[in-house]
Amino acid sequence: MAQEVLTKRFANGAPVLDEAPPSTGVPSIGPDGQVRPPADAQQALDGQRLRKPGREGAEHITEPLPGVRRRPRERFLEYTPGLYSLILIALLLAVALLAPLVAPHERDAINLDLVLAGPSPAHPLGTDDLGRDVLTRLIYAARFSMLVALCAVAIATTIGVLTGALSGYFGGRTDAALTIVMDLFLSVPVFLVLLVAASIGGGRLWLIPIIIGATSWVETARIVRALVFSLKEEGFVEAARAVGARDLNLVARHVLPQAVPSVIVSAAVGFAQAMLVESALSFLGFGVQPPVPTWGNMLQNAQVFIRQAPLAAFAPGFMIFITCLAFNYFGEGLRRALAIER
Repeated sequence: MAQEVLTKRFANGAPVLDEAPPSTGVPSIGPDGQVRPPADAQQALDGQRLRKPGREGAEHITEPLPGVRRRPRERFLEYTPGLYSLILIALLLAVALLAPLVAPHERDAINLDLVLAGPSPAHPLGTDDLGRDVLTRLIYAARFSMLVALCAVAIATTIGVLTGALSGYFGGRTDAALTIVMDLFLSVPVFLVLLVAASIGGGRLWLIPIIIGATSWVETARIVRALVFSLKEEGFVEAARAVGARDLNLVARHVLPQAVPSVIVSAAVGFAQAMLVESALSFLGFGVQPPVPTWGNMLQNAQVFIRQAPLAAFAPGFMIFITCLAFNYFGEGLRRALAIER
């Protein structure tokens, strides 16, 4: 005997919704003589139809579905300090590259009639002890300070990646020897080595990034070493080795690409550190020498007349602070975007 079904109809002609007693797992026969599935299955099906997006009375889902991975760009944009830092870094790079076009005066133009002059429409940040426009030299200093830091980071990253990859992949005596070298660099006062090397080199512009890069590669090497050491026993590495891939080719094509995100983050943070080191060397008189302007030697030169022209000292110090802060936040944004654990 067919199961009884209670039928409820809406006055506006909406589709029929049948209410059935708890299902026994047996199909039922409706008033029209059609065979219907069990009541619980039918209710589940109706519920899915009623919740279908785009229909009247539908439930709109606003939260992201669990398990759905967000893109790195989305994760980076969610970190507001990193986004603002990227905008500031782009602006600084544009100003540094276009320095001859945006600077209001010549870089080394001397005007002894305006020595230590205060801010004016012609000189918004005043002048220094030789009557040179502080804003102009600040713009040119951005070019040289960021160039030195960029070259230093490139050198440190190259040495660190090569050393870490060799140490982590080959292990054994190679790892032991390179680890001893890294420990020596960590135990020696690096800044003292920098001062001695810079004083011997005479503060040449091309020599400063080499000195900084050659003494700041250890952190990158340790990061790469740990990553390569954990990856060299993975299945894809064993498969590449099984088909005859040589060690150097295997490391370059299969292992190192996995370490690229961590290396990029390390380089972004290392840029700020390299800029601080260059500024410290220049402030102590061992860095880039005048008349080539950097923020460090501008700060060193302005300390003598800081009472007469405080802006000449404040401006380069503030630029060092804000630029290093921006690169640190940018590095943190990259770490979050690339989902790198601390």
